[in-house]
Parts: sequence; C-alpha cells; structure tokens
Amino acid sequence: MMPRLLVVILLLMAALWLLHRLSTMPRARLVRRLRQAAIWGLIGVLVFAVLTGRLSPLFALIGAAIPVLLRLLALLRLVPELHQILRSLGLGAGAGAANGETGPGLPPDSGPMSEAEARAILGVDAKADAEAIRAAHRRLMQRLHPDRGGSDYLAARINAAKRRLLGE
Repeated sequence: MMPRLLVVILLLMAALWLLHRLSTMPRARLVRRLRQAAIWGLIGVLVFAVLTGRLSPLFALIGAAIPVLLRLLALLRLVPELHQILRSLGLGAGAGAANGETGPGLPPDSGPMSEAEARAILGVDAKADAEAIRAAHRRLMQRLHPDRGGSDYLAARINAAKRRLLGE
C-alpha cells in the first residue's frame, strides 16, 4: 500500500512540475517541444508494438520513416535561401564570377562588410527601404536561427548585414 502511494505522489509531483515548466516556456519553443514529443512518442509506440509482436517490423519502418521524410521536405524548402546566402558570403559555386573575380572569394570576415555584401546577404536591392530590410532579416532569421537548426555564423552575418544597411 505504501509503495503505491509513494509512486502516485511522485507521479503527481512530476506532472505538476511538467505543467509549470510548460506554462513558463515561450510559445514557439513549446510548439517545437510538443511536436518533438509527439514524434518520439509515435516512434516509441511503434517500437513497443514491434517488440511485443503486434506490428510487423516493415510497418514500423514505414511509420518511423514518415517523420524523417517530413523533416527532409522542410529542409528542401530552405535550399534556395541557403544557396543565396552562401553565394553572397563567397562560399557557394559561382560566387567569384558574380563579383568579377577569377579565384575563390575573399574570406567573409576580411574587413568591414560592404553595403553590396550586406544587400546580397539579405537579398534586397539598392532601393529597399528600412521596412523591407527588416522583413528580409526577419524572414532569414526565422529559417536560419541557431535554435532552428541554423548556425551561429550565418545568424551573425545576417545580423551584421542588417546593422550595416540600417546604420545601427
């Protein structure tokens, strides 16, 4: 009787702690965590069904491949923007030809960022106003922020480009 009561109390405390943690978490992070929990929960249920013989291993493989395919599709949508950023940083194919250079481009951190380089990173033209620059920055950061799978380097370059163009 006593061990069961202790387990119930511990489970109740864990549930209350989890609810408190979820209520203080930012909405974007909460959505991402819940999505990850749902995917891992589905994978766990499939593995349990295979281990208990209730599901054919082939069906389990198909079910486990669905989240992976969804993630790959999301990454494929980012390819054009990543290509544009890499070209503007002198890292992609054809970056030197776009600037009239014959060899590999200069390293991106070889001095202060030029206005043309900043515009190329954000993908805005010379006529873009401050609102268009902020919108381009926001769009790129939503996709390439380190919390969303991007790199610190790309986020820093995008931020530097915005500061350069807005004079901040």
